[in-house]
Amino acid sequence: MKKAILSALLGLAIVISCEKKQEKISTEENLKTEQTASEENVTEAQEKSDEHKEGAKLELNNGAKWAVNNEMKPFVNQTETLLNSYNSETADYKMLATKLNATNEKLVKSCTMTGVPHDNLHVWLAPHMKEIEKLQKAENREDANKIVGELKESMDKYHQFFN
Repeated sequence: MKKAILSALLGLAIVISCEKKQEKISTEENLKTEQTASEENVTEAQEKSDEHKEGAKLELNNGAKWAVNNEMKPFVNQTETLLNSYNSETADYKMLATKLNATNEKLVKSCTMTGVPHDNLHVWLAPHMKEIEKLQKAENREDANKIVGELKESMDKYHQFFN
């Protein structure tokens, strides 16, 4: 009787262990899939941002700011909120980069602008996206903080040319 109970408990322990191991593998696979999808979205967003005329210069609309479609504004605001709430001494800059990237993907997908306003937006957006990419690759807090400063300057530039 003891052998039967002991065998049953051992069998149960093995089943539970295998289930937990499979659960861990499944979670790791999901994380890898999400990371791959995010990288693909970055590439797609960068390709979209590169659709502006080469050598184009950011300029005002006859002295006025360019109008940005309302669907994009929440994502611009979210980007600014993320940057302004970043604590350069304690915050996780990798997480900031991930959140900025996700927000930027939504910004690009929400763009319905066309013509010269669109071209000007992408003159601003292409370097902004490259800064986010640099932040994702930052190797230490000092580099990350410098890049965050550049992203904040990019947002200031956005406000100079768009409303």
